[in-house]
This record gives sequence, C-alpha cells and structure tokens, in this order.
Amino acid sequence: MATTTSRAPEGGSPDVPIPNRRKHPCVLCQQRKVKCDRTEPCANCTKARVECISPSTLPPKKRKKRFPEAELLARLRRYEDHLKAYGADIDAINSGSIIPLPVPITTKLPDDCTESADSHAPAEQHMRSLAIRRSLKHTNHTPWTGVNEEFRDAEDILQGSSGDELYDKPLTRTYDAIHSDGGDLLFCTPTNERMIDLHPPTVQIFRLWQKFLDNVNPIVKIFHAPTVQLQILEASADLENVSKETETLMFGIYATAISSLSEPECTSMFGEEKEVLRTRYSGAARQALHRAGLLRTSNLTILQGFVLYLLSCLNFHIDPRSLFCLTGIAVRIGQRMGLCYDGANYGLQPFEIEMRRRLWWQIMLLDFRVAEVSGAGCSILTHVWTTKFPLNVNDSDLYPDMRDAPPEHTSGVTEMIYVLQQCEITSHFNKMRSSHDALHIKDKKIDELAAHLEKTYLQYCDPSIPLHVLSIFMSRARIAKLHMGPRHPHLISSTTMNVEEKEGLFSLSLEMMENHNALMSSSAMKSFFWHIVINFPFPAHVYLLTSLRTRVQDEMADRAWASFEEFFRLRMMLWERRENVRAKESALHAALSNLTVKAWDAREKARPGIEVPGVISKLRGEVRKRKAQSPKHVPAETETETPPQLVDGVSGECGFGTRCYAWDYGGPG
Repeated sequence: MATTTSRAPEGGSPDVPIPNRRKHPCVLCQQRKVKCDRTEPCANCTKARVECISPSTLPPKKRKKRFPEAELLARLRRYEDHLKAYGADIDAINSGSIIPLPVPITTKLPDDCTESADSHAPAEQHMRSLAIRRSLKHTNHTPWTGVNEEFRDAEDILQGSSGDELYDKPLTRTYDAIHSDGGDLLFCTPTNERMIDLHPPTVQIFRLWQKFLDNVNPIVKIFHAPTVQLQILEASADLENVSKETETLMFGIYATAISSLSEPECTSMFGEEKEVLRTRYSGAARQALHRAGLLRTSNLTILQGFVLYLLSCLNFHIDPRSLFCLTGIAVRIGQRMGLCYDGANYGLQPFEIEMRRRLWWQIMLLDFRVAEVSGAGCSILTHVWTTKFPLNVNDSDLYPDMRDAPPEHTSGVTEMIYVLQQCEITSHFNKMRSSHDALHIKDKKIDELAAHLEKTYLQYCDPSIPLHVLSIFMSRARIAKLHMGPRHPHLISSTTMNVEEKEGLFSLSLEMMENHNALMSSSAMKSFFWHIVINFPFPAHVYLLTSLRTRVQDEMADRAWASFEEFFRLRMMLWERRENVRAKESALHAALSNLTVKAWDAREKARPGIEVPGVISKLRGEVRKRKAQSPKHVPAETETETPPQLVDGVSGECGFGTRCYAWDYGGPG
C-alpha cells in the first residue's frame, strides 16, 4: 500500500509536519477579501507583520432579536382602533376594495327637521379626507354655524310684512344687480396690450405706494414693507424687464390703493375719476395674474398680489357670491403651498416663516369675511391648520437674511396690533363654533378674551394715533359681535328670550352703532374710512330697527334714534363729498328705508306730536316714490301694518362675521 506523503509548504523542508489548519480565514483576510492559507499565523499576516486574529477568538455577534409577535399584533390593534375613531373602514381597507365616499342620508326626517338637515348636508357629503373628518368630529351643527339660515333671516325681516314685491329678497336682488361676476379673471381674454403700458407714470407709482402704506398696510400687513419698497424702486426704474411676480404684486398694490382713496383724492392726485382708475388697475391686475399663471403658481409674491386684488374687490366691485369662489382659489393655492402648516416645523428661515404666517392668516380672514357676505358659510374653518399667529414685531425687526426670529414685544404696541387682534378673535370664534358650553360659559370666555386683548394690546394704545384708535373701537365691536353670535338661534323665536337677554342684545347692538359713528365722525380716521365703511354693523342696525317698532319710548330707544340720526348725517356728508357711492336704486337700500320708516311710524304713533327728523322725511319721500313707480305695489289704504314676527330682530351674520362690510348703506351702484 502506497504511503501518502504530506507536501511541505512552498520553500519549506519536506520533513517538517504541516500544522493544523483553521476552519475559517483570519479576520484580516476576511476584511481584505483575499485567500487565507488558514495557518497560525497565516502567510498574509506574517508578510504584513500584523497580528493574525482567528475569528474563533472574537466574541460572538449579537443576533438580531425577532420582534415579539404578540407586541406587534397589539400595536396593530391600537392603530386600527385610532383609525376607526377617525371614521376609517378597516374591513374595507383590509379587503383591498375601493372605499366609497359618504353618501347623503336619505332617511325620512320629521318636517321640522328637514330644513336643518338640508342646510348641513353638503358639508357632510364632502368629508372625504381623514383630516376633515377629524376637524369636524366634535363640531356642533347648530343654527349658529349655518350662515345660510341667517342670510335668509335677514332677507325675511328686511322684506317686511306687507307682501309687496318691491321688497322681495333685497339682498339677493342687490347682488344680482352688480355688473361684474369676476369671470374675467378665470376666463381672461388675451390682449395685445403690453403690460408696461398699463403701469402708471413713475411719479404716480410712488404716490400709489405711499397711499398703500398709509391706508392699507397698517390694517393688512400681508408682506414686509421695506423689502417690497426696494422691489418697487428697482422695478420702476426698468419696467421693461420687471419679473412677472413683482409685476403682479405691483398691480395688486395699485388696485388696493385706489380702492382706499376718496373721489376728491383721486381727482386731485391723478386727474381722473376713481371709477376710471379702479377699472383700469383692476383689469391690469387680472392681466398680470393671468400672465403669471395664477392657477399653477406656488410663488408667494404672486399669491400676495392675488390676495390684494381680492381685497380691492370687497366693496361690491364684484358680486360677493363670485368673490367667494375666487377667494376659494386663494385658499387652495395656499394649502398647496403648505401655508396652512407652520414653517417653523420644516426648518425654514425665520423671515420666510413670518411672511408665510402673515399671508395665510390674511387669506383666512378674507375667506371668512367673503363667505359671510355671500351667505355661503365659511369654508376654511372646516379645515385643519397649524400656522401660528404672526409675530408681534415691527417690520424694522425683520430682514430677509436673519438667522434667528426676533423676540416679540411683550409690552408696548407694534405695527401688528390691528391684524393680531383680528387673528385672536377669529381663532376664538373658531373654537366657539365647536363648543357645547352653556351660554353663560361662552360669555365668560369672551370676557376673558376681551381682558386678554386689553392686557396684551389695548392698554398700550395712544389715543392720538389713528391706528390705535381704530384698534380700540374695532376690538369692542368684534367682542360685541361674539356675544351676539351664540344667541342667534334665540333671535328666530322671540318667545324663548327673557327680558334680560333682550336688553343685553339691544345694548350690544347700540354699542356697535355708537362705536361705528364715533369712528366715522373722526377726521383722524380719514385714511381708514374705506375700511370703516365696509365694516358697518349691519346686523346691529337691523336688530335695532326691528326692536324699535315695539320699543318706542324709553331712554335706550331715545339713544338708538339719536344714533340713527347721527349715522344718516355722517353718510350724507360722505355722499355730498362723493367719498362714498350712494346707490339709491338698490333693493337693499329700499328695504332698509322701508324698515326705518315703519320703526319711526310706530314711535310717532305712541308719541303724538314728536318732532320728525329730516332724514325720516327724506326716507318717507323715497319710499312713497318707489311704491308709486312699482307696477305691483299695494295701495296704501290696503296695506297692513302688522308688527314683525321677529320683534327682537335678527342677526345678519354668525356672531363675529362682517357681512355688514358689504353694505355701504345702499349697496352697489
């Protein structure tokens, strides 16, 4: 039998026995991915003069621990429970089937519940996302949240009890009479006119910018004025090469500035009538928005220009129902850009965070106001947003390249005082919409808000500064509106109100009227007249007139009529100076004139021989003239002066809303 001889290693003696070989390569050879001879030490480690480490000498690697199945299942169950709480259909998701959208309830309801269910059905039909379902989960669907109901109530009380078609649906007919429906923004007809030809001369550009800074910027604060001023200076020097974004913003500024001016100011500064200037720059703003691709944009500057254009249309320049749709476009663009989420959570620069906050809150305030004046109900408050309030700082505290956010002013007033008050009151209103608290608890929370506003802002106001005075009076008016809001369901049925509630509502309405008159009578408020006029307390006006038909001779009634006389005197001064357009032929003006005359007739009947104010004589003449011209009017001898069913009045808005701003005592021209 042949003997097998072991082969000696290369270069070694054939008589030297071969050492035991290792099962695994050494650590170094494994790392270098080279062949190891598995000796001790191996040739590679010997040649490299390093220690040869056997894998068997190393501590064993930790094996990945398998996730306990019980814990995994427990987590899944918790996730499913939370999803079910938000309305998710877990069984449908697990089966992989298409999840159907919620369908309207078709169950037969009692007759007295039909109207309420129908008024809220559209909102429930469109709850398609979990975010919306979550935000609406605890919403209390009461008549207070149904602005459509309140819109109809206002029309009913203005129509009166005579059945005359002259006063039928005054709000709707007034809106129908407005010439523009806003469609030229979405369906803009291309023109061959160059954009540079639509700009005003350079001197007028600076005049319009200065008027914007004086009249609009203090109560809007949509951007950083020093930065925009530099952009306007650069653009005005070379209008041929101005960017689409800056051009859109400039035309938005032009349109808003013109809307804030009176007729005499336009004539003296620009040599043209206000309506001519407004039409020109509003049309140019639409052309600029179309050219900039508004519907596809994610540019902050373009959206700022669009919001300014919408602000310039608030005073019946566009049918409020159409303006509501256009405002919805701004909301959707803002949501697509992520403005509804606070930029601080995404690592943005402090300056950009602040500009996004300012723009989002202005969009929200605008949408809320336009929704109420259109009678459509607010759309944005049904969505979730995390955007914080803008900082309580001046523009001088901000600059584009800043690395850290400036500290907020904890004492003293900043340029943001007016805007921040609006934000805080709107935020509080949004919380009240979903609150199930009793009325006295809501009143207590509103009083706490008023105390917070007083402590944070108003106590530092200087009565010699117009913006501070405006902030004080507007804050009082909005707090009064908040108090009126939860009581709206009780206004529909006067039998449910006790004497104390009636007195409280009358007092709140009278306070709002007197605050408005105080602002209108102040020459220091001239820069903000455009804003004061479009924020007229319409619900308070209607409530007082309706109540005065039964409340004819007490001290509060005397104060109310004195307030009405002052109101008409101030409005006539505006009409005479042509600072405001008087629309004598609008259906809303006719209905309000008729309601005023009927209220005075009741007072005159209870107090024979009382002196008739001049304004009542004028309104009586207008009412008689309209009835004589109406082909279907009811003869005077057959008219019935039945007291109104809503003797306590009716609110024309949902508490805080500003539908009143659309009523310029007479509506559109």
